Amino acid sequence: MSTVNSITEERISSVAPNAAAAQNGQKISRSGGFQSLFISEDKTLIFGDCKGSGSKPYRTSADFSGDAPVFRCSCPSRQFPCKHSLAIMYDWLAGKNFGVAQIPADILEKRQKLAKRAEKGVPDEAAEKKPPKQNKAAAAKKLKKQAEGLELAERFVNDLFSRGISSVSSAAAEQYKGLAKQLGDYYLPEPQAIMNEIITAAERLTASPDDRELARLTGLCVKLSSAVRKSRAYIAEKLESGEVLPEDNILYEEMGGVWKLTQLKEIGLFKENARIIQLSFTVLHDAVHKADIDHAYWADLDTGEISKTENIRPLKAAKYIKAENSRFGVHRIKELYRYPGGLNRRIRWEAAEISEAEVGVYSEILSKAEKSLSDAVKKAKNELKNTLSDDSTALLVPFDSIEFAVSDNHPVLRFGEETIALRPNENYPDSCKVLSVLDGQYLRNGALLGEFFYSSEERRIFICPVSVVTEDGIIRLC
Repeated sequence: MSTVNSITEERISSVAPNAAAAQNGQKISRSGGFQSLFISEDKTLIFGDCKGSGSKPYRTSADFSGDAPVFRCSCPSRQFPCKHSLAIMYDWLAGKNFGVAQIPADILEKRQKLAKRAEKGVPDEAAEKKPPKQNKAAAAKKLKKQAEGLELAERFVNDLFSRGISSVSSAAAEQYKGLAKQLGDYYLPEPQAIMNEIITAAERLTASPDDRELARLTGLCVKLSSAVRKSRAYIAEKLESGEVLPEDNILYEEMGGVWKLTQLKEIGLFKENARIIQLSFTVLHDAVHKADIDHAYWADLDTGEISKTENIRPLKAAKYIKAENSRFGVHRIKELYRYPGGLNRRIRWEAAEISEAEVGVYSEILSKAEKSLSDAVKKAKNELKNTLSDDSTALLVPFDSIEFAVSDNHPVLRFGEETIALRPNENYPDSCKVLSVLDGQYLRNGALLGEFFYSSEERRIFICPVSVVTEDGIIRLC
């Protein structure tokens, strides 16, 4: 159980259905929309009457007596929580006068109903529903269909190499586009997306030959070929064993599978009572899938694991999907779900208790950094050589200093006797420039969250700086 003292700007933003709702809540608060404001004696509930468009005010409350806050309002809005529920929390943050009052009878009754449901083992509205029984026959049928589609993808790669990837005629490109479209009938959205990316790159290369584009195209073909080979072996093994349901394997998503939280929990991909803090946030554009991705890296304060969250907003449906934003403070999460993956697993949660980060928290983060640059590079290489992995992987590395080379002014990270060059990448094109204007005190005795990536042109590993962690805080470079 928490109290209204847990309300912060960050917490309101995290529960708001979208940025517009939060802004509307702030407007109501600033204009004095509430005609009355009350707080329970135990500080678990704030409630009041807010004037609306009708003759009667809306009865609004924010209840913090349970594991997750419960918002109630008599307004007709379909958003949850509504702008009035957000406004009453903004009123509390603004220090407005809340008179102490007894908890209304209807709210007490609703609390008792929730308590009885919990005693009987019936989950409340915020809990996960019991997972539906999975159909093995349907899963096996889908795997067989995917196996057929993978044969088409393999034929595509072989044909492209036989014709020559550096010279694709317009007729061949149209043929390939038809093949890629056909792949959509085989439940393989990711291989289909790679095929479309290959076709686009091949057309560009034919129109304007370029060594860098050729290297990128070759890499995409290798990625698709590897995905096909591994996926076919994965399907064959599952069909032979009869274990056709999802498991802790990245190939499930690579072949277009979509995880439900209940499935992740069922196979043990969750952590109880997790403590995490956001290290970075940016919005990435995914041209292949025609979507914007709200991307953030997080540090687990207990294990030091660097995870990520990805909120994918397809451009066609962007206005219907809530955009994420930077988050600050320590997030305490009852159940943290972890997706299959490598070093930077994707994570997700339903509710979090957010508290202000104290100075000691940053020391905890620093203590979880890699022990040496050589170990970090080795770990990154092992991750990057997997053809199904991303083009970069994030690690937290310690540094004694970050210096700038006299010859080209490029930043160099130094830890003990080891050094590694820092360079920007496509995700963070300006981070090195931001690093160059930081006060010198932030470039000594800290840790750097960076994306390790391999440059095929220079044939070496670089780190793209993302955030700097010191004993006093986190400096985000984007």
